[in-house]
This record gives sequence, structure tokens and C-alpha cells, in this order.
Amino acid sequence: MSEGTDKACRPSKDFLRHIANPIIARSTGRLALSVVDDLKKRLGRAEDKYRFSLYNGDLRRLADYLKSEEFVDLVKYLKALNQEWVIEEILKAAVREYEGECPEVAGRLKEAIKIVKEQAVKSTRETITVDGIARMLKMAGYHVERTDDGKVVVEEPNVTVTVWSSGEGVNYSICKKGKVTTFDALMAKISKIREV
Repeated sequence: MSEGTDKACRPSKDFLRHIANPIIARSTGRLALSVVDDLKKRLGRAEDKYRFSLYNGDLRRLADYLKSEEFVDLVKYLKALNQEWVIEEILKAAVREYEGECPEVAGRLKEAIKIVKEQAVKSTRETITVDGIARMLKMAGYHVERTDDGKVVVEEPNVTVTVWSSGEGVNYSICKKGKVTTFDALMAKISKIREV
């Protein structure tokens, strides 16, 4: 962002506190709590990095975030969960708020809405890859390890997920670790896994 561009940018509402967070809060019935928390964390980290807060930065720097790989990753993350509507709603509200007060930012917000829509179309045609899965898992906060044979492994308490490519697509296995005291208990666990 170049200093001196659009000196008329004097917004009265902060992007994160007055626009994004209230929309996220109103959406808690439609979004899983983990998605709400993750969305708030990602937007908070973006505000810290790009300094677009009204309180300790410059809103025009929001345009820099909206052009970044972090923003595209956020859109991909939400699209993977079929929740991209929430970022689109936030962007549209911000356009309405800033159109008169900060046209430079409003213009970039409109371009970002197009990115969200393009990503939605693109991801329906996109083939899934092991690298793509590894990247999405990292974005979701999981510790991802790569094996020498190209597999992606995520270990959580009592669960190990392994992802690998077979040429025809992407394969995965989920291994649930646990203990049972009887054969019947083991059979009950196996039956439950078959249901899934």
C-alpha cells in the first residue's frame, strides 16, 4: 500500500471489531464452534500482520491482506467446509460500510468477493492432492508429518490419519487406538467402525 493514496479514507467502523466479529457471532448457530474460533484467530492474525485496525494501523492495509495468500487460504479452508458464505457476508457488509468512507478499500473488497465466488467454482472442478490436503490440515492447525514415501501423517490422541496418492486419487486410513477387555467389546468397536 502506498502512503498518500486516498487521503479521504476515514472510516468510522473497524473491520474486525465492528463488521467481521458481529457477523461471526450472529452465525454461531450455523457454524461449528471450532470454525468460529478458527475464523476469529485467522482474522486476528491477519490484522496483527497487515495492521489494518483503526486503532493501531491503517484500514487501507486491509487491501494488502485481501490480495494475500493468507486470504486465499482462508477462502479455501471455508470452502472445504462449505462455509464460504460467512466470509462473503463479511465482505459485503464491509463494502456497504466503506463505500462512501473509503472507496479504495471498498473496491478491493468487491474484488475479494469475486475471489470467493471464483474459488467456489474452481474447487468444484479441482482434483484433490496429497499436497493440498497437507496444506489444508496445516491451515486447520494440525501437526502434519511427511514420510519418505510421500504420505501425510497426522497423529492426534488415540487417532492416526494417513493420506497417500494412488494414481487414481487420494487414499486415506484412519486408525483409532484404544483398549478393550473382552472379545465382545472388540467386536462392538469393529461394528461401529463399519457403520462409519
